[in-house]
Amino acid sequence: MVIIPSNLKLFLCGSVACAYLASPALAQTDAANEAEYRLLLEAIDNKKVNIAHQQAVIGHQNQKIAHLNAELVAVEETKVSVEPMIDKMASNIEREIKADYPFEYDARMFRLNSLKETMDNPAATVGDKYRKVLGIYETEVNYGQSIVAADGDHPVTPTTREGDDRYQKEEDGSIMISKKTLQPVPIYDGTYLRYGRLSYVYINSDGSSPLRYDLKTRKWVPLKGRSVDIRMAMRMAKGEVAPSVVMAPIMPMN
Repeated sequence: MVIIPSNLKLFLCGSVACAYLASPALAQTDAANEAEYRLLLEAIDNKKVNIAHQQAVIGHQNQKIAHLNAELVAVEETKVSVEPMIDKMASNIEREIKADYPFEYDARMFRLNSLKETMDNPAATVGDKYRKVLGIYETEVNYGQSIVAADGDHPVTPTTREGDDRYQKEEDGSIMISKKTLQPVPIYDGTYLRYGRLSYVYINSDGSSPLRYDLKTRKWVPLKGRSVDIRMAMRMAKGEVAPSVVMAPIMPMN
């Protein structure tokens, strides 16, 4: 048996087998080529894995885009259905304010006009309009859950005052200044009292001649025999006495 060294290379010389010894440098070149080939295969495998990962990410993004497109369609459909509802709510608010008792009328009309401006503003979103109309609704509802007293002049025959006569005086004759507002304290004919949204009355500062607002006739009419109840409710509304049950002057509407 003939042992052939690993560096012995065979080739045919015609019909005769010839051999030569490979040099060490050639053997090193073959090893380097083999290592480079293995690295190339590894790089190809890594590239395949990377491509598969990218395809998975793209697939997920496509699903997300499809979901967002569906949501956009739903938003447009909601917008079409919500806007008429908001318009109806705004119309109801205006109708209720104009048909209601005339308390805080200026403030309520200011909010209503601000709502109208928002409704007519093409740059306002549906969310802006909805939040504003819902805020006014909440304010109007809260009016029905409180008893509020506010000083004011007579609703039918208000007293005309000019100059310093418009303000309350100290004992020394100087104008009285409010400790809370640091403004002169005005003089009013009496006090308005709102029983939620059930009744709206007025009574003079001396407790005489109470009036109630008649929603049917839209006029102030005399209210007899209720001065004591009104004064008690007025003191309670101003925080001068502890809360208790009060009798509101409610008149049936035929």
